[in-house]
Amino acid sequence: MVADSIEAGREPHLKSRLREELDAGIAVARDPENADLPKEAVRTTTMYSPWYVRTCPQCKQKFRAGDRVRLCPLCERAYHEDNVYRLDCWREHFAGGKACRAPRFDPITSVDDPGCRYSSPEGHAAAAAAESGAEQAASVRPVARSAQTVSQFLRGLEECWKPYGEQPVVVVEDDSPLIGYSCPWCRFNVRAGDRVVRCPCGKCNAHFHDDIYRHLTCWNDWKYGASGNDYCPITGEKIETPPSQGNE
Repeated sequence: MVADSIEAGREPHLKSRLREELDAGIAVARDPENADLPKEAVRTTTMYSPWYVRTCPQCKQKFRAGDRVRLCPLCERAYHEDNVYRLDCWREHFAGGKACRAPRFDPITSVDDPGCRYSSPEGHAAAAAAESGAEQAASVRPVARSAQTVSQFLRGLEECWKPYGEQPVVVVEDDSPLIGYSCPWCRFNVRAGDRVVRCPCGKCNAHFHDDIYRHLTCWNDWKYGASGNDYCPITGEKIETPPSQGNE
C-alpha cells in the first residue's frame, strides 16, 4: 500500500517534468537562437520568434527581425530593449515599479483579464548591470576582423545590391520627418538609420525600405516580385519600367 502511494505521488511529478522538457524542446525548435536563455536575458528577434511582427506595448512599433527585446518572466510579453534604435521600452515601462499589464475587462470575450503583476526594478537593474558587464568583457576580446575588412565588405555589398531602376537610396536621419511612417510593402514603421527608396510615381510621398542589412528589401520585392508590380500601392499610378530592365 505504501509503495502504491509513493508511486501515485511520483506520477504527477513525472508528468510535470515531461511537460517541461517537451515545452523546452518545442521552444528550441521554434526559435533556436533564443532558446535556453535566462528569463530576463536580452533576446534578438527572428522571423521565428513568437513576438515577431507583434506590437511593443510601450512604443507601439512592430517587432522587426534583429530587434533586441526582453520578455516578461511571468507572461512573456515582449518589450524593446534596443539601443541601436533608441528603444528603451523595457526600462521606460517598468520605471517607478510599474506592473507589466493592468487588469481590465475584455469587451470582446466579456471576460475580466487579470493582467500581469510582474514588477521588479531591482531585477531590471541587475540585468542591465550584467548586460553592461558582458558588453565590456566582449569589448576587450581580440577582434577577428579589422575595421578595414568590414568597411570593404560593406562597400562591396552596396555595390552589388542595387535598387530596382537604380532609384536613389536614402539613409533616414535622426530628425527625418519620415520616421514613424509605414512602408507600403512590409508595413513596418520607418526608423532612423533605415535605408529607403522614395516611390517614383510622383503622386505620393511613400518610401519603401530597401535595406539589405536589416532584411527589409521591400522596394525590390515590390518591383521584382512574382508579378513585378508596375504601379504605386498608394495612388495606383503606373510606375514606368526602365528600358534596360524591362527587356531582361
